[in-house]
Amino acid sequence: MGLLSAPDGWVPALDAIGGERKRMDVNLESLIEKVRSEAVEQAQQAAAAITEQARAEAERIVGEARAEAEDIVRRARVEAERLEENGRQALRQAARDAELMLKQRLTALFDRVFRRQVGAALTPQALAPMIQQLVVQWAQRGQVDVTVSPADREALEGLLAAGLQEELRGAVTIRASQSIAKGFRIELRGGSVYYDFTDATIAETLKAFVNPSLQAMLDGRDG
Repeated sequence: MGLLSAPDGWVPALDAIGGERKRMDVNLESLIEKVRSEAVEQAQQAAAAITEQARAEAERIVGEARAEAEDIVRRARVEAERLEENGRQALRQAARDAELMLKQRLTALFDRVFRRQVGAALTPQALAPMIQQLVVQWAQRGQVDVTVSPADREALEGLLAAGLQEELRGAVTIRASQSIAKGFRIELRGGSVYYDFTDATIAETLKAFVNPSLQAMLDGRDG
């Protein structure tokens, strides 16, 4: 028997060992393939889950951003409308204020002109007959005090002295007051009878009749 020759009984045993080794190799490859396949599938599933989560998160973020943007636009529109309305109201108020101020200035101007015209009519020559008539009526009841402007006192004293009978001249006293510009105040001493014929009082009385027409004119209405 040579050194490389195997006993006859070993041949089947070696064949059996070789066949078993081949089956072990096949099973190992199958196991590896199965593990690889399951790992790939799990990785794919994990990737799909991550992708789905990322997509959902992205959609949520986009939705929130869009909602926030819409809210910003809405609030900006509301604020713009509010400012626009405030601007319109301010403009209307300014127009009303300007109109009121113009009416007040025109009324004040009219009052000054009106009082000046009334005062111009109350000359000493126009006042003297009125004072004389009242003195004649009141003299029997007591002393009559007449208050006039300092500018008209001298002229009125001369006119009354010339126009009143001598017995009535002592029944009247002429005084001057800086509070009177034109016209006169007359009273029966003791204050039982009192009349105010100053320019301020006459103008104020006449304005009660004139002002409605003036106000209608300022308001653009037919008088």
